Amino acid sequence: MKVTRRGIIAGIVVGLLFVVLLAVPLFASHVNLAVSIWTDVLSFAIAAMAVNLLIGYTGVLPFGNAAFFGLGAYGAGLTIQYWHVGFFGSIALGVVASIAGGLLIGPFLLRRRGIYFALLMIAFGQIFFFIADRFTDITGGEDGMTFTRPAIEWSKTVISDTHLYLGMLLLFAVVALVFWMLVRSPFGRSLVAIKENETRARYLGMNTDRFIFVALLISAAIEGLAGACYTLSIMNADPSRLDFHESGNIVMMTILGGSGTILGPFIGSLIFVIAQDVLSSALPWWQIPFGAVFVICVLFFPKGILGTILDVFEKRRGGFGYEARDTLHGTVISEREIQP
Repeated sequence: MKVTRRGIIAGIVVGLLFVVLLAVPLFASHVNLAVSIWTDVLSFAIAAMAVNLLIGYTGVLPFGNAAFFGLGAYGAGLTIQYWHVGFFGSIALGVVASIAGGLLIGPFLLRRRGIYFALLMIAFGQIFFFIADRFTDITGGEDGMTFTRPAIEWSKTVISDTHLYLGMLLLFAVVALVFWMLVRSPFGRSLVAIKENETRARYLGMNTDRFIFVALLISAAIEGLAGACYTLSIMNADPSRLDFHESGNIVMMTILGGSGTILGPFIGSLIFVIAQDVLSSALPWWQIPFGAVFVICVLFFPKGILGTILDVFEKRRGGFGYEARDTLHGTVISEREIQP
């Protein structure tokens, strides 16, 4: 692999960011932000990364993505509550639950595009929401279920908030690396081709429905992973995790940071979660300045914060900020790079 100057700079920036995040437990208390808040940032960054795969690289509108986030949360919570599974087992079963949800609703979404895809996905998400809300005897209903964080299977050790944060940081790094490799693979390039011009991609011999279905399942698995980790952090699972408001929040994080970029979802979740925590604890009418933050970002960063910065420095390829665009009409992707 050819090493470029921009790649080196990107590697240095990512390395420095990881070092800063690694030191969060040391300075979190000094900035009045609990370690658990930073764990939430990483959880939602992973969830936004799942949305980014669909909206930033595939070109579909996943406005009901919280269905997978909530299924991951309930998959972990229910198995802890009724089966008494361990820490990693609950995460694994949460991911399985979200993949099962993707397999269930995916065939209904494949023939829809644009706003119809988004509305149908919201409808399925609301079905899951009402199931969780109405089956009180199983899910706890509107109040949800509260449980104790389970111990690690082989050592019977309960993970503290600090160790959970460090584990989430490692998990986020692994997911980001896998995501980076995925979007640069022939499969990832094919998704970008579908986003740019699905009709032309079909003419190249691609089964676009199959690619979108696989992307949806990958996104569901990542989102379920984020939901399971989040519910283990707060030790609660409630129907709001499945609601369309949660979907809107995660989509907003993705767009705010920069869809079609690798670290955009992290930047968006960092701003969203911390701004919400700081403003809600300082002001009773915190929604007004919170909304103003997004208005400013939309006006001055129309492509997201990271996307706008990359445009300024002309970093549209390579490094940590690869953007999913200018492919079929440019030179980023050739027909040979697309896997039919």
